[in-house]
Amino acid sequence: MRWRNLLTAILGVCGSADALAVDFPYLAYVNSADVYVRSGPGRDYYPTDKLAKGAAVEIYRHDPGGWYAIRPPRQSYSWVSKRHLDTLDDGIAAVNSDRVVARVGSAFSDVREVIQVRLDKGEKVELLNPPSPDSPWCKIAPPAGEFRWVFSKYVDRQMPADLAEDEHDASGTERFSGNRESRSAQDVRLASGSEIEPATAEGRMLNARNASRSFSGEAEMERELNRIDLELSAMVSGEISEWSFADLQRRAESVLGQSQTPVERGRARILVNKLARFDDIKQRQEAVHQRQFESGRPGAQADAHRVDTSRFDGVGRLSPVISEKVGGPQFALVDNTNAVVSFITPAPGVNLRPYVDHYVGVNGQRGYMTDLQRQHISVQRVTMLETERR
Repeated sequence: MRWRNLLTAILGVCGSADALAVDFPYLAYVNSADVYVRSGPGRDYYPTDKLAKGAAVEIYRHDPGGWYAIRPPRQSYSWVSKRHLDTLDDGIAAVNSDRVVARVGSAFSDVREVIQVRLDKGEKVELLNPPSPDSPWCKIAPPAGEFRWVFSKYVDRQMPADLAEDEHDASGTERFSGNRESRSAQDVRLASGSEIEPATAEGRMLNARNASRSFSGEAEMERELNRIDLELSAMVSGEISEWSFADLQRRAESVLGQSQTPVERGRARILVNKLARFDDIKQRQEAVHQRQFESGRPGAQADAHRVDTSRFDGVGRLSPVISEKVGGPQFALVDNTNAVVSFITPAPGVNLRPYVDHYVGVNGQRGYMTDLQRQHISVQRVTMLETERR
């Protein structure tokens, strides 16, 4: 009965609350020239850089006052005291003390007052310049968990219409077409060198089919959304074990990417959010069944000390991810075979680097990356798990 009530509530929700829902992180574009990026959410925070019109930014949070927290732009940097770093090979340094502060750098001056992240002993950082004997500071790439801010009026979900597709601005920042940026499995790989493959051969075929799908106008997109909604309703009326949302999610994302008006985008986003919630329901139900199976199998009492993983939104070994394009995932949770369970991104203020190569449980906002056919979690809390799932 509890599941039925929950399903009924979700199917019935089509009001303003869903229309206003936002899935973080999301890609947006600067709509004006020379937009300041700041070290904090307000004009009192010093600027760190400027972005050209059309530059892509990845938004992780909407803060009070109309400020959006974004991933640091490509040219951003931070400062760390040289005495707290031991230089290693290939432009990498190791932190040699506990709770070392990283200070947000600025392209306009040597100001370095803002501190967002503290680094743990042994943590690795990327040196942007060799340490200078004349300076007590080292310039490093912004550590995980560090963010910058832009004012909301200067960014839009869609690329400015007056910018040509595939142009590059003078600063080298990539510009993208009016559609949402497309990633493929070949653009993303684990830091270990393993490439991320679509889940199945069927998934690769569906990706190819949907990548070429285009809509002639609003009426055709409306018909496609109605078909997806009807298929979803039919699916969730059956057994929860038979639910499979990958194809519906890809189709809804395809409509969202080609939507040209706020009304079109709002309808498509409501459906995308609804699909994500049903997928969450299925995963949580499967976790319940797994716990019931584990508790009833021989030897279950001997494993009673093992961690209850159902209280997390994702569990696995944390692995860095290398993405070739703006907006790509930074980390992934992988299983014992090194297969990606879900991609994860730190929410503002969360530093994931100390947990790399450790088995962890994470909690945060869940979504789905249709282009990579994997769950995505914007992580707000990380828990180190001592005992790995067998």
